[in-house]
Amino acid sequence: MKLLGIGDNVFDHYRWRKELYPGGNSVNVPVLARRYDGSEAGYIGLIADDREGRHFLKALDEEGLDVSRVRMMHGVTARNYIEIDEQGDRHFVGNNGRETAQYQSTLMLTPVDYAMMEQYDLVHTSIHSWLDMYHVAMSRWAPLSMDFSGEYTRINMGQLCPLLRFAFFSGGDKSEEEVRTLAKAAVDNGAKTAVVTMGMRGSYLLEKGREHRQEAHAAQVVDALGAGDSFIAAFLARYHANGGDLADAANEGSAYAARCCGHYGAFGHAIAEE
Repeated sequence: MKLLGIGDNVFDHYRWRKELYPGGNSVNVPVLARRYDGSEAGYIGLIADDREGRHFLKALDEEGLDVSRVRMMHGVTARNYIEIDEQGDRHFVGNNGRETAQYQSTLMLTPVDYAMMEQYDLVHTSIHSWLDMYHVAMSRWAPLSMDFSGEYTRINMGQLCPLLRFAFFSGGDKSEEEVRTLAKAAVDNGAKTAVVTMGMRGSYLLEKGREHRQEAHAAQVVDALGAGDSFIAAFLARYHANGGDLADAANEGSAYAARCCGHYGAFGHAIAEE
């Protein structure tokens, strides 16, 4: 599979460890897909030119991503400040917000970026990538996948789902009935495949004419940060490889997410805080 991520990036700052790990859904998914099965992967986004940003770009290069369309911007790299509880679940306790290069600059997609999209089987982005003005155009150049995380509303689902091949949602705080209602709303609005992840409760997947309820695989949890992105990465890669077998792809996604809970950070490459 050839998978291109476009949009958000951030350092996850584990304050009790005094370490920062590169992340962000639009970065994690292509990196983790490449790790999963060697998928060809790339990334388009804004990265700050400070110490952390240079480390971030180096990490993506070492992971084998095409970063030729990354823009280096003067400024400070975005950080999420994170604590981890005894179950390994992440808790965001703040960020450096308005001072960051990602906040102060806007990713402007160009014809060269669209030409790059055309070379990929799938483009993945997130609701946190601030690409609202480009979603329609992006969907014309390649099938589009989006992670809504928990930031979904009737309005944005109505606008975005008609453009999406895959729509992912976080539903760990939802009942089974609410999860099924959410997935149905996504498909009814036009998404071809809707996936709702529920943490240790597994996931629910829906397409027109078929559904699947996937249980979570057992995990030795060190850090659950990036588990949802790991699920997305393996699911997308496996779904592409197996010709659209929903249950098989969901099982692979669950197994890969469990494995990725065994280390800190979404994909490693820690840098010490200064």
